[in-house]
Amino acid sequence: MRAVSDAPGPATPAGQALAAGGRRDILSRVAERVYWLGRYIERVESTARLVTVTSNLLMDLPLRLPLGWRPLIDITGSGPLFDSLFDEANEHNVCRFLISDTRNPGSIIRSIEGVRENARTVRETMPRVTFEYVNDLHHFARSELAPGTSRRRRREALDGVGSRVHQFEGFLSRNMLHDAHWTFLRLGNQLERADMTTRTIDVGSANLLTGHDLEAFHEAQWRSVLISLYAMQSYHAAVGQPVSRAPVLEFLLRAGHLPRSYARCLAQMRSSVRDLPRNRRPMRNCNSAIVALANADVTGLEGPTLRAFMDDCQKHLGRIHDSVAETWFHFQPKPNPKDGKLAS
Repeated sequence: MRAVSDAPGPATPAGQALAAGGRRDILSRVAERVYWLGRYIERVESTARLVTVTSNLLMDLPLRLPLGWRPLIDITGSGPLFDSLFDEANEHNVCRFLISDTRNPGSIIRSIEGVRENARTVRETMPRVTFEYVNDLHHFARSELAPGTSRRRRREALDGVGSRVHQFEGFLSRNMLHDAHWTFLRLGNQLERADMTTRTIDVGSANLLTGHDLEAFHEAQWRSVLISLYAMQSYHAAVGQPVSRAPVLEFLLRAGHLPRSYARCLAQMRSSVRDLPRNRRPMRNCNSAIVALANADVTGLEGPTLRAFMDDCQKHLGRIHDSVAETWFHFQPKPNPKDGKLAS
């Protein structure tokens, strides 16, 4: 399922301003665009990684075992749309749908278009050269993410997309003013990262080899998950145990110093929300997600219970997103029952 909505909705009136650090005023429509810029740029890299982790697993398994690609469609919550466009969930169709199909609003190419459009509308909030990085990413994706390419060329193209995303994010981190605009960009970035981390774990926990016993290949399966999150070396340094389900789950969900862990993303979101005004409801939802993670026995999760927990995590993220949108992007003052005036 996809608990977090996929597109910006209508913004509040252009005159509404938010106050938070650095430059004190930021229009709600600008805040929403910057927030979605952060989400889309993270989604580009994370979707590429979602495809790569499955391809990596395929390379580590015997050729006699057919890899099932359907879980990637189910995890992204796009099953009905995919089924209306394709008859079979094979490697070619799934990769085309997730990478280059413009009919899929969550595909990499459509997400890059989202990056470009949102960056264009808020370009005055970032250094002027930023748009050169965006255009480079857009032109590279248009030329290299063609359907029907070989696995090797697909991997090279996805790696190229990832490296350009890193350049873009690194430039902004070093040069963009860290004011309210930056806070909203990071909030969107971290929420999307948490969402896609849970999805990547979902891929690792799914029985990708439909009709086959994966018992002998569990290590390769979880190793691919760690590699897809750039966490293999960090796992060995911090955990020091052989790769297996329980310690990997503990590490990816709760490691406070791992940038892509679920716990780290929640903490970063709470920190961003704390810097913004009128933050009571978003803070409550962030705290609720953190408490739910703290109370969970993550090392005991397996199979259906793990999938159910990942669904619960995405529901928490959905509530955080909804409260962010309703608080800062689509805020509607409520009438004061005492005097009939609008309350702020």
